[in-house]
Amino acid sequence: MRLSYFIARRYLFSRKKQNAINIISAISTVGVAIGTTALIVILSVFNGIDLFLQKSTDSLTPDIVIFPAEGKFMHFDSTFYDRMDAIPEIAYYNPVIEENALLKYGERLRPVVVKGVTEDFPEVTGFANSIVEGGFRLKDRDVYEAVVGAGVAVEVGLGLNFLTPMMFYYPDKRASSLNSALNTEYLFPAGIFSSQQEIDGKLVITDIDFARKLFLLDDEISKVELKLKGEKYIGRVKEQLQQLVGSHYRVEDKYELNRSFYAMMRSEKLVVFLILLFILLIASFNIVGSISMLILDKKEDLVVYKALGMPLNRIVSVFKTEGNLITCIGAFIGVVLGVAICLLQENYGLIKLREGGYLLEAYPVKLIFGDIVLIIFTVLCIGYVASYFPVKYLVRKLIK
Repeated sequence: MRLSYFIARRYLFSRKKQNAINIISAISTVGVAIGTTALIVILSVFNGIDLFLQKSTDSLTPDIVIFPAEGKFMHFDSTFYDRMDAIPEIAYYNPVIEENALLKYGERLRPVVVKGVTEDFPEVTGFANSIVEGGFRLKDRDVYEAVVGAGVAVEVGLGLNFLTPMMFYYPDKRASSLNSALNTEYLFPAGIFSSQQEIDGKLVITDIDFARKLFLLDDEISKVELKLKGEKYIGRVKEQLQQLVGSHYRVEDKYELNRSFYAMMRSEKLVVFLILLFILLIASFNIVGSISMLILDKKEDLVVYKALGMPLNRIVSVFKTEGNLITCIGAFIGVVLGVAICLLQENYGLIKLREGGYLLEAYPVKLIFGDIVLIIFTVLCIGYVASYFPVKYLVRKLIK
């Protein structure tokens, strides 16, 4: 093996009879380096975007949620909450009332989701970071207030400086006449938040007592949202809670609640990876051309190696090692460049986003060690395949 490496290294860095071989070898190395750099940078940008989207929705996406298996509302006594307090992995839990209602503001109507929460909701969830205008207030003395999604505010033309309250309608099943068939309540906007477009366009957050008035509830709730001390505890706590509540309730984690969101992120990343991999595969044909020209240039050496008793597999190993060297050098350069670009972008934000009200000033980037290992392994495999089979075929043909 050392002999094959020694000869391959001499072939790679020594001058050839045809100068084009050196040029093609350099182009092959550069091609592998550019492809590797592109894979690292693009996947890191996708990781950064995914991480940003997760953080932007993290305050509204609990780790675990407990729902009623049937119906919309449920009731838990103090014993249940005491048992949840005994689970050390739970950071906090929040009883929530969430239901659809009809919002009227001025002359505009829009169906929305009203979410009733407790006063400590922004402190325990970090939701205050999502407020883009106004503040998080749910009640001012005897007047209930709300934090409205940016999409809802735009649709109904809502402004925080306006004195007109929002009107909410919900069917009253206990009504005895058509005139009182809708329960009507009023809210004043205190703030506007921005998270995901799907959430911003439908959600209104208010006090849990107001939600009980609007939806005509006593002490029932829609669900219990839990945040854990770490994502690694999700599976274990989910099993404990399911045993605690029994079959009358559903316990789902955030990955089940947002299946489409996480599936979309994985599929987008996979598609981009495959596209760049295909481009890298095309670039690897330069390695085939470089090694093929080198074999033809050194065909007299093949005869000498055969006369000296070098077996065919060892001769093939010489040129296969040359292809692997080109791949390794290109991959090393690509990894160094890719990591350097990502670190510069991550720390200094060199490439800015265009002006347009983005929540970020620069492209988000997140390096993940597992991605780098996968890219290196994939690039080396492509280089190995690209050099092994053509070399084996051509060397055997020339020797025969």
